[in-house]
Order: sequence, then structure tokens, then C-alpha cells
Amino acid sequence: MQNRLEPPIFSNWQEAWEWHARETYKHFAQQPEDKLLAQIAAGSYDEYYTIWYSLREKTSLAQAAPILLDVLRREVGEANTLIRYHCAAALFYLMGYADDSPPSLRLRVQWDHDGEPARQEAIDELEQSLAQ
Repeated sequence: MQNRLEPPIFSNWQEAWEWHARETYKHFAQQPEDKLLAQIAAGSYDEYYTIWYSLREKTSLAQAAPILLDVLRREVGEANTLIRYHCAAALFYLMGYADDSPPSLRLRVQWDHDGEPARQEAIDELEQSLAQ
């Protein structure tokens, strides 16, 4: 993604991060739901994690759940922790949960503190609850 605006001069990394995140969010806000879902399905996320917040404002649980579940399954390891966190936040938001009080299932789905097999079992549990 290319920014149409020349970035301003920043006095610190936080200002730079926030500016780039806002510009990236604006870009995703203009994209149709199917394009965002296809980008996520292809594993192409943004470094500011804004795609997840744009998606949750545009899509339904029925449309997004299969793709978000796939992301949660495939993004393993410590390097992908933030991807799982934001993906799970989007999915549980679409399920009707507030961001500030995540259910224990969300925590088990996004974190691998109990090992990857336990996290995958939590995803199975989530998938079964969505199927009902």
C-alpha cells in the first residue's frame, strides 16, 4: 500500500506509528469487504494491525468466521502472537464480545501459554460453538 500523502516529520516513533496506522486504516476503510477478506486469507496483513479493525466494521460473523478461524489455526509461534491477538479480537467482536472483557476462550485461542496443541484445541472448541 502506498500513502498518497508525504508523511510529515515526526519527533518520535509513536507519532510516526500513529500517523502511518491512521493512513493505513483510511486505506482499508475504503476497501470492500471481499477484498479485505481475500487479503487476510492470503496472509497479507498490515504492520499496524488496522486491517482487523476495518474488517470488523464491514463484515458479518458468517462471512468472516471461516477465514479468521483459518488465520488463527495457521499463525503459530511467538512471531505471530500479535496477528493472532488482533484476529481473535476481530472474531470475538463479531461474536458480540467487547474488547475490554475478553472471554477465557478468546485468551486460549490467541495465546499459546499452554502450548500449541492446547491452543489448537481451543480453536476446535470455538469452531464447534460457531457451528451451533
